[in-house]
Amino acid sequence: MAIAVLTIPLADAIAKSLSTALSVGEIAWFRFVFQTLCLLPFLAVSRHAGRPRAEHAWLGGLIAGAILFLFWGLAHLPLANNIALFFVEPLILVVFAAMFLGELITPRRWIGVIGGLVGVLITLRPNWSAYGLASLLPIASATCYAGYLTLTRARIRTSEPREALALQHWVGWAAIAVMGAFVLIGQPADWSITTWDTPEGWQWLWLGLAGALAAFAHVLIAMAFARSDASLLAPLQYLEIVSATLLGWLVFAEWPDAMTLLGGMIIVAAGLLVVRERPAEAHP
Repeated sequence: MAIAVLTIPLADAIAKSLSTALSVGEIAWFRFVFQTLCLLPFLAVSRHAGRPRAEHAWLGGLIAGAILFLFWGLAHLPLANNIALFFVEPLILVVFAAMFLGELITPRRWIGVIGGLVGVLITLRPNWSAYGLASLLPIASATCYAGYLTLTRARIRTSEPREALALQHWVGWAAIAVMGAFVLIGQPADWSITTWDTPEGWQWLWLGLAGALAAFAHVLIAMAFARSDASLLAPLQYLEIVSATLLGWLVFAEWPDAMTLLGGMIIVAAGLLVVRERPAEAHP
């Protein structure tokens, strides 16, 4: 889970840079296409494709909504602000785990989630007054993604890597269909988020890389959720801010200030608090 969330900001940064030339709907659709294509060789080796199930359609719709709202937010908000607002997601996930999965939410897990959220807000300090309704887009993405992870935890049957591959394979095709339908519907309506411009040259390379990173991350996430409670894994998502901050420094020359460093230390401490929880504490 930690490796996966440290990888995701790379794909987000690619999407943000491409949004100046391509619509967010188009970027999201290509992201799912390349993600699914990247999984095909590994699926062929595992020989465990399985069959499409009803839950794959639900998962595909949820992840398509999550990515669309996230990329839409990236087109209007700074990367840091978008990530900060998206990070209400672990808190929503903990609530969903209690409501729909019947998981026991220990005080340590609540402290980890809320502490991590405080650390993110200290680090990124999102500004609602500057961006208005656009700030709701990453929150909508967070809600969809929390639903996606909850259903993944409920439906994945084993902790074998090939099961995670099969799940992501069928979810990818479902997301391609959902996002493709959305883009097609938006054409006659002339929605700005669904305009179509054929990618050129280097854009194909970046779209392919974003898909490969997404495939890598989401297979690891499925494997993690097959092995552990959703509420236990939720705070680990705050580690994403570590790679986001590092990426901002290396690519955009954005050096973290004292508040960013303080928030980062709180995030790491909150994650370690949950990771160090003993099974007896979670299941008395």
